[in-house]
Amino acid sequence: MQLPSEEKQNIPVGQANPRVWPLFVVVLLVFLATIVVQLILAGILAVIEISREGSFDAESMVVQWGSAPMVVMNLFSTFLCMVGGALLFGRLSARRAGCSLADRLGLRWPSFSVFSLVGFLLGSVPVLMLSLVAVYLVTLLLPPITGLSLLYDGMTTPWAIVFIIAIGVFPGVGEELLFRGYMQRRLLQRSGPWVGIGVTSVVFGLVHVTPQGIVLATIIGVWLGLLAWRTNSIWPSACCHAVINSGWNFYQIGMIHEWIPRDFPVWFSVIGGLVVLVAFVVSIGVLWKMKPGAPN
Repeated sequence: MQLPSEEKQNIPVGQANPRVWPLFVVVLLVFLATIVVQLILAGILAVIEISREGSFDAESMVVQWGSAPMVVMNLFSTFLCMVGGALLFGRLSARRAGCSLADRLGLRWPSFSVFSLVGFLLGSVPVLMLSLVAVYLVTLLLPPITGLSLLYDGMTTPWAIVFIIAIGVFPGVGEELLFRGYMQRRLLQRSGPWVGIGVTSVVFGLVHVTPQGIVLATIIGVWLGLLAWRTNSIWPSACCHAVINSGWNFYQIGMIHEWIPRDFPVWFSVIGGLVVLVAFVVSIGVLWKMKPGAPN
């Protein structure tokens, strides 16, 4: 797979050298919008708490804010902000460039086989494992945030199922639409894959705020960016993003709720590891044969 700096995404637009500074402004605006929405939700929750208890209890407020229903609500509100921002500014960008919204954001489904998609999904596992190793190294220097552990412990089974679905679908679609669709495709057109995928992955990592989250998201973002670039569509990366999020959280919650064993047999781990490694290698081969910026 060639990654020359001059190779650019073939997106039908009217500008040879499109502006890129609006991309960073839009991402910042969407990020600020998610914060404002969450502050509004927190304010509503505080009003409900005061009206019900007659006073404000900060400890109770923190517990409720970290409960599964509120986390799912925050995921949904963030999803709406990202999708709304990508569609709104994507439409404005598409009109300026003289192309369709589908072409501007990479909304067309690529025509590859189901087996290729399964390979991409399984091939995402080694990328996740690599990112978790990097997170572990960061944790040796900086203590992790334990909020997720408290969230997992307090979940009922119905809310655990809702959370597992929400943590996959909402970020999987919303973040891919904004980052791999709106941001990366314009950077690919302007600067090629090295800059396009690299810059998008770093920005994608930074919006995850915590050191562990930044490292995890940046590494996974490179893989998702590669998928979106070579397939000329955000949907393969959105599917892999959703499976990574839901799969990892299912594994964590499953151990706590004893849905799955904490220790797997050695043969299962070896065979599973070989399968996902082969899937990763095959995925790279499939992506190698695809021509970026053209229907596959």
